Amino acid sequence: MRNSSPGCNTAAAARPRALARLIGVDVRFGPRRVLRDITLEVAPGDFWTLIGPNGAGKSTLLGLFNGLTPCSTGRAEYAGLPVTPKTAPAVRLKIAHVFQTSDLDPKMPLSVFESVLGGTYGRLGLFRRPGPREKDLAMHALETVGLADLAGRPIGHLSGGERQRTALARALAQEPELILLDEPTAALDWQAQRDILNAVAALRRDFALTVFMVTHDLNAVFNLARKVAMLREGRLIWQGDVKDAMQPELLSSLYGVPIAIADCNGRKAALF
Repeated sequence: MRNSSPGCNTAAAARPRALARLIGVDVRFGPRRVLRDITLEVAPGDFWTLIGPNGAGKSTLLGLFNGLTPCSTGRAEYAGLPVTPKTAPAVRLKIAHVFQTSDLDPKMPLSVFESVLGGTYGRLGLFRRPGPREKDLAMHALETVGLADLAGRPIGHLSGGERQRTALARALAQEPELILLDEPTAALDWQAQRDILNAVAALRRDFALTVFMVTHDLNAVFNLARKVAMLREGRLIWQGDVKDAMQPELLSSLYGVPIAIADCNGRKAALF
């Protein structure tokens, strides 16, 4: 496996080179070994994608960064410090997580703006209410994902793609350093997928966020990301620069089907 991680020196520095790091991580659920010897490093400003067939353990791996998935062996670190049950709540203030299916309850009597404003509550604590700064932040997040004109709409009146973009805006309002995206375009039509990917590109352009995205969309990988990791049967079989991953043999081996790479008007595309 190609592995760009520099090693396992865990001494914390004033400004650690790695924002997030997984070091020799195994994950077991009962007798089942779900992830095996995962070592991966995410530097500030990186845009990583994680690809692989269904059941490979991608969502489980994503949860290692913020402690939602506990390590059975090995360790996860954030900003040079271990991610443990004790430290995970503080880590989650710095890491936003957008799940595959939006966790917005359409039955809640909230507007889109109110839902996004909720992303600021974690930093405010129990006894502070959102002020002008938080409201400006929420509106800016809506503008970034292209939903400012729907700010007053009840969340129960949104399409699936609009709900997912609202979840993305709420994550942005959290002011994270790292944003985790778990298949953000899953089960969406082509227009909604394009809107989501445009919103993700805007996050990178306007906020210089570090992004780690699980996806099956190889075209998004080729044209948005800088780094890619490939997971199969709980093992990282390859990781490195996207430009080096555009190998038909490598991708065909990962997914078990023939995949070709084409150049379409200067953009790379995967053909099945």
